[in-house]
Amino acid sequence: MTEGNASIVILITTLTVVLLIVIIIVIFSIFQNRKIKFLCAQRDAEQRYEEEIIKSQLETQEQTLQNISWELHDNIGQLLSVARLQLNMLQPNLTEDQKALVNETGQIISKSLQEIRTLSKLLNPEVVRNIGLEEALQLEIDRFNRLNFIRATLNVVGDTVSINQKDEIILFRILQEFLANSLKHSKTSKLNITLTYTPQHLTIKTQDFGIGFDKKTIKKGSGLLNMKSRAKLIDTKFDFQSEKNKGVSLTLIYPLNKENV
Repeated sequence: MTEGNASIVILITTLTVVLLIVIIIVIFSIFQNRKIKFLCAQRDAEQRYEEEIIKSQLETQEQTLQNISWELHDNIGQLLSVARLQLNMLQPNLTEDQKALVNETGQIISKSLQEIRTLSKLLNPEVVRNIGLEEALQLEIDRFNRLNFIRATLNVVGDTVSINQKDEIILFRILQEFLANSLKHSKTSKLNITLTYTPQHLTIKTQDFGIGFDKKTIKKGSGLLNMKSRAKLIDTKFDFQSEKNKGVSLTLIYPLNKENV
């Protein structure tokens, strides 16, 4: 074989090897891209599935709360109203001491009836949707203050912005769960909620000043994880801080640049 022929053979062989390498790289790239797309599609499908599960759970919970609300308002509320009416009917035939006792009992029934009616409103998603987030929170704050266990305040900074009503319900349920847990576990005497409106965000900061707890002790399925899942569903940043003997704080940052109704 002449030197020229050898050079041609080497050149052809080199080009063939390079071409094969290029083909392998292209095939590998195509495979990787398809794999990445498949994994992304799978991840998106799993995320959509999880979101649908959460939405279904929320819808079931809201329907349950609505049923409880109706039960409180229509049945228990009416029974208490009847009990109060019957007490009033007894008064003309009682002694002064007995009348005083009946009046005191009637006042207790009236207060109980007021609490049941307020709780009925706060449990009913339709009522919360109609009155809005701020008024619903104020009702909850007022209810806490009437219990005389805790002093709660609500502050609003900036101009109020209307937000999506479904998102509003979710935000309220997150805060309602936080408030209930604080009332039950924190041993605090003070609780603050601040709503801050900016052109981009609604920032909600809730703080109690109780005993706090160690976040490492939180178990899967707890109220905290439930609140976090709800926040994720509406693209809301969720920050939960707790320190023993220094209280618990919850910060929610809800984007206002989404389509609101």
